[in-house]
Amino acid sequence: MVVTGNLLLDSLSEKLHSSIVGMGKQVALPLRMMLHEQSQMPQYAYFLTSGIASVVVTMPEGGTAEVALIGREGMVGVMHILGPTPLPAQCFIQMEASGLRVRLDDLRAKFQESAELRTAVLEFVQQQAVTTGQIAACNKLHDAESRLARWLLMTRDRADGDTMHITQEFLADMLGTRRTTVTLVAGSLQRRGLIEYRRGKVTIISRKTLEQASCDCYRVTKDALEKLYKRRMAEDLHLTVLPSNGAANSL
Repeated sequence: MVVTGNLLLDSLSEKLHSSIVGMGKQVALPLRMMLHEQSQMPQYAYFLTSGIASVVVTMPEGGTAEVALIGREGMVGVMHILGPTPLPAQCFIQMEASGLRVRLDDLRAKFQESAELRTAVLEFVQQQAVTTGQIAACNKLHDAESRLARWLLMTRDRADGDTMHITQEFLADMLGTRRTTVTLVAGSLQRRGLIEYRRGKVTIISRKTLEQASCDCYRVTKDALEKLYKRRMAEDLHLTVLPSNGAANSL
């Protein structure tokens, strides 16, 4: 079986996996690319094979806050498969990515006919529901420092390294707070040796200490992600790897 790198897709049986890969197209997903607009039904779903997408709600008065992160563990557009109601949120690429793009109508038809795909998708929906609910409570109840630590750790869990290219303005939008607040709390974390932050680049220096600075929301979201990953990684993912250009290489 060709391995794409997306854990949801690669956990499927060879026949179902091949069917979905055959319906899709490998695409590059540049930074800030919009995958679906707020309150609109998208044309495509995406199985990310690298990078991270952010699901963000924008209020009528202009405020924004991130409510979910999606990496290689799942798919963008999963909620749109379940029914006709568009989401009150937009989704865009937070960190440069690649993935398999599949027409949403084709994937919805496959979801309806395949019990195996329904099981895998609904497991991911459960993980997303846990994460979204916890982030909503976190953004309302916890201080800016613990929220920033939680966000950095959640992003790191889906990234390829400890260094992330993120501006203060972007962090403020994701956390639903002011840029000046981000400047203060990021400076505090840096002075204590937890992170290094300069010119739009954040590097996690001490993950253990950053976890201590985070609220318990990080543990809840991490547990949900790890359970999903263990389910995916328990499947047989051997033989070949499919890179973003569509050519297969041996492991």
